[in-house]
Amino acid sequence: PPHHDIYSIEDLAQLIYDAKRANPTARVHVKLVSEVGIGTVAAGVTKAKADVVLVSGHDGGTGASPLSSLKHAGVPWELGLA
Repeated sequence: PPHHDIYSIEDLAQLIYDAKRANPTARVHVKLVSEVGIGTVAAGVTKAKADVVLVSGHDGGTGASPLSSLKHAGVPWELGLA
């Protein structure tokens, strides 16, 4: 489920830690939106030992994205990684 109560990389690191403690065999995936500065967040997610870091581009990355988000949020994933 989405966690809209995560406001820092420390909050996310704690969630990753808790998920791995709750089920040590589960793989933890973290999905990030492609935007300026994503490298810092992705590095933090990696240091928090997430198993997979998925970068979604400006096209939403989910069927639940509102049309306004599709048109006005994020950048192409290639630019986010540049």
